[in-house]
Amino acid sequence: MRGKWPGFGLALCALPALASPGLAGPAVASRYNEIKMSQEECLKNAEEALRKTGLDAQDRTEQSRYGARGDYTGVVRCIASNGLVLFIGSGPSRQSTNNLSGALFKNFEGGLH
Repeated sequence: MRGKWPGFGLALCALPALASPGLAGPAVASRYNEIKMSQEECLKNAEEALRKTGLDAQDRTEQSRYGARGDYTGVVRCIASNGLVLFIGSGPSRQSTNNLSGALFKNFEGGLH
């Protein structure tokens, strides 16, 4: 991989100097599970998991359902053709974001693990 990204190493070295708590982006946490269900059933379960987690419905796509509460956003992405469902949480606190993705995982019906 050497030489493919010439300035990448230099950019990584400069990042700590540029970072400050005031400029930090949101924390993001994710989990996944295996599924054996249709895309439609997965999306229905995704909506229910968002509701059980206390998030208000925000957006819908062919593969994802989104919910939010305050500064936090949760996403459940269904990829039934690959037998996967992803749970993503984002927000200002790393711990709360991790708890959010865990709650989505726990509240989703039909995962294999």
